[in-house]
Amino acid sequence: MSQRTEELKKSEEKYRSLVESAEDFIFTVDFDGHFQSMNSFTAIFFGGRPEDFIGRGLSSLFPEKVAQEQFKLVKLVFKAGKSVRDEFEIPLADHTTWISANFMPLKNEEGAVSAVLCIARDITENKNLERQLVNAEKLASLGTLAAGVAHEVNNPLGVILGFCDLLLRKTDRDSQAYDDLKTIERQGLHCKQVVENLLSFARLGEGGSEYADVNQCIEDIVKVVRHTLDMHGIELSLSLADDLPLVVGDSRQLQQVFMNLINNSSSAMPSGGKLKVITALERSTRKAVIRIEDDGMGIKPEHLDHIFEPFFTTKPEGEGTGLGLFVSYGIIAKYGGTIDCVSNDSASLKPRGTTFTIKLLTQS
Repeated sequence: MSQRTEELKKSEEKYRSLVESAEDFIFTVDFDGHFQSMNSFTAIFFGGRPEDFIGRGLSSLFPEKVAQEQFKLVKLVFKAGKSVRDEFEIPLADHTTWISANFMPLKNEEGAVSAVLCIARDITENKNLERQLVNAEKLASLGTLAAGVAHEVNNPLGVILGFCDLLLRKTDRDSQAYDDLKTIERQGLHCKQVVENLLSFARLGEGGSEYADVNQCIEDIVKVVRHTLDMHGIELSLSLADDLPLVVGDSRQLQQVFMNLINNSSSAMPSGGKLKVITALERSTRKAVIRIEDDGMGIKPEHLDHIFEPFFTTKPEGEGTGLGLFVSYGIIAKYGGTIDCVSNDSASLKPRGTTFTIKLLTQS
């Protein structure tokens, strides 16, 4: 009997050691949703010790909304006696974490559910990759659609501008009719530029094996925008890596991307702020990383998945076409790179602002 007790004790210690060493969220709750046990990883992740949470409800660890969703699943496990799984989005101080949680019944000797065991894993990285893939597929389809629309619009636009030019030649420059025609011409040329932007995105397959100096591209753009940034009270800081190799891409098009992102950051800081442009070499992949960070008003969560779509803009009417990020995405994708955005629009959560991260292939 004593030998069996000793074996059971060793088994429990081994189990406890495995639970404590696991980098997963592991805890048990009773029928009322109060914590009965918890591994150190879970407690430390949420800024405490296991004993700080034992006997307290789910809302002591998770936001109220998440806690309520989990409590419903706990009740379901007690009622059905079967495992259930779900995913939860947990907003933290400076970022959002996604977890995949499995709630399993723990049964007593009579076969009744006495507690619920939850084992959850951080799937934030997978969620981000999933979102990038969805955006990539969506934008590829939109690019095909944009090309078709642009070609259809280009022909009548050319006719409109052609006849407008003929009428201008026959009209007195001092007349109201001449001014009206010039207005038509200006708006027609604006439409033509929009069409060209759409076409430039659609030409993803074009572009040779050109190479560009990213740091030089950024420095050239900074020379153009620095005065404007100073006038708006925006403090610009550069941190450019010395060992950055040449990247795959056309310097003029990359400058267009950087200009778009810097202009967007400037618009997000109407009362001034800080703008950082950082370049680095990602050693593991040999990719060049460019980060453009601002502490502006941020992007609302419901808008974040749409920012690369054509004509999507949060700017007031007349201040933007909604094509800047759309075209930027196309340029980066054309050269095998990626562009991603993380943003926080809440003044209560730090850091507030937006960070665009671009990764580009380098010269091998």
